[in-house]
Amino acid sequence: MRTQHGTHFRAVAQIAVSVARSAEILARHLLRWPRVSGAAARASSRRDAAMTGRGMKKALAAALLVLGGCVSAQAGDTNWTGFHVGLNGGYGWARGGVTALPGDPLTQSLSFGQPVVPPVSASLNADGGLGGGQIGYDWQFAGRGVVGVEADIAAASLKSSASAPTMLFGMQPATFDVSRNIDWFGTVRGRVGFLATPDLLIFATGGFAYGRVSESASVSLPPGVSNSIGNFGYAFACGPFYGPSSCFAGSSSRIATGWTAGIGGEKRFTQNLSLKVEYLHVDLGSSNYPVVGSLYAGAPFTPSFLNARSTTTIDLVRAGLNYNF
Repeated sequence: MRTQHGTHFRAVAQIAVSVARSAEILARHLLRWPRVSGAAARASSRRDAAMTGRGMKKALAAALLVLGGCVSAQAGDTNWTGFHVGLNGGYGWARGGVTALPGDPLTQSLSFGQPVVPPVSASLNADGGLGGGQIGYDWQFAGRGVVGVEADIAAASLKSSASAPTMLFGMQPATFDVSRNIDWFGTVRGRVGFLATPDLLIFATGGFAYGRVSESASVSLPPGVSNSIGNFGYAFACGPFYGPSSCFAGSSSRIATGWTAGIGGEKRFTQNLSLKVEYLHVDLGSSNYPVVGSLYAGAPFTPSFLNARSTTTIDLVRAGLNYNF
């Protein structure tokens, strides 16, 4: 019995060290990328997404090879049918951005031949650690097939901010500032897979995703500059002369919903204990919120506004330890 337990503990240690090394290599590779914003960020976001996908696939493949080479559970005794609970941890990369569009007749009109407030966009990128727990049920069928369902939730701190240049009144340089924070997220997924060996499951997974997303957006003039405009019953005014420092400002905090899909592997090293490694793409959809213009007290106008539209996705690699009943 003592020899058996020693073998199991050595297997767990081997898995944990290999997964940690894969995550470390991946993080070092991705964190070397320069952080940019505005037009440069938008131009590089497609390259970032492709590189991120390739890097995470390599890390996942390495981790699955480690799982496949670990000491097997009791041969012939492994049964994958039943409930499981566990903990997970990993690393995530959040991508997305915010676009602000004119929302009323004033901001949609022209000044000096240019839009009073032209459309403007900024990209938001963040990365960081995450950790949480999961619960699920699997059913083994036809010898080597496994289907199941799993729900998980994880804490995260994926904070990002960015700025982009814009123009107001057709002639005045201004700055579009945005920020986003993903506090936590979770998924409810089905999974289907096959047993490469009696104690190694390779699976695909997908389903529903949700998470807390907080955002803000503003448009400001350079320090010390003031300006105002009013027409069509709408107006905005900003700068030291009028009081408000931001010409437009707005925020949103919501439970975002969307979908997720991914792949992974899970290794049983006893009948009750298993370790999984998985990659997930999480799409939390898009949202719209108003970015309202500033006005001085008593102004006989309705505040102008912009319509902000944001998108949020997360790509993550994580490992999870399960207790199987």
